[in-house]
Amino acid sequence: MCSASLVCHKVMKAASDEWVLVTGACGALGSAIVQTYAARGQKVLALDIDPAGISAVPVGNRGAAHAVDLTDATALKAVLDMCIPRREAIGLLVNAVGLIWNEPVLALKGARFEVHGGENFMRVVNANLTASFVGATQAAGRMARTGGGVIVNFSSIAAGGNVGQVAYSAAKAGVEGMTRSLALELAPLGITVNAVAPGFIDVPTTRGALSQEQLSSYARRAPVGRLGQVAELISTIDYLAANRFVNGTVLHLDGGLRL
Repeated sequence: MCSASLVCHKVMKAASDEWVLVTGACGALGSAIVQTYAARGQKVLALDIDPAGISAVPVGNRGAAHAVDLTDATALKAVLDMCIPRREAIGLLVNAVGLIWNEPVLALKGARFEVHGGENFMRVVNANLTASFVGATQAAGRMARTGGGVIVNFSSIAAGGNVGQVAYSAAKAGVEGMTRSLALELAPLGITVNAVAPGFIDVPTTRGALSQEQLSSYARRAPVGRLGQVAELISTIDYLAANRFVNGTVLHLDGGLRL
């Protein structure tokens, strides 16, 4: 499990009596976000579909963790109603839920081509786009009743298109379009909606998925010459939580890799 800390916490928008909601809390990034906000004394509700993994996420003595299918709006609403008293506010939602999937559109198998599976495509879209939509809309319903809030969705540099990631790229591009539409609709209710699009962040899952040669290649291609750090991702979320004039924006956190 990775962790991160920041020297200055003043940029955190959510007051200590407001909840921070984190979806995809079992992932390397989601877990780090939960741990950071919990260490600040924040009330954190950590959500993930993995019942075994969610029990190990460090929510602190003010937080809660719950396993739920994040594509199921009815189930998520029930969890929110159970864990967060109606009079208490959700100040920040971090939609870190997602699933990376690599599969070519056409894969040569012997003398024939095997076509990308529709079932896999929908599974990836649901895990990234549908789950983010359900999380954002359910949180927005609570935020609208308590004076507003901040939603930060997770996109990816793959939203611009990536070889072998047609489903993942399509889903993340959808997250960016959804973010802009939500930003337009929800701003009059005091809710700002933005997205972060990370590149390669230095966490165990990144190092487990890529060889050292690949990691070095991506680091060299980025103008800054290295992978991103979890603390830099969290400081970006803090910025979006604090600056309520930023709305409908996708912030690329990739060291300039996409340039």
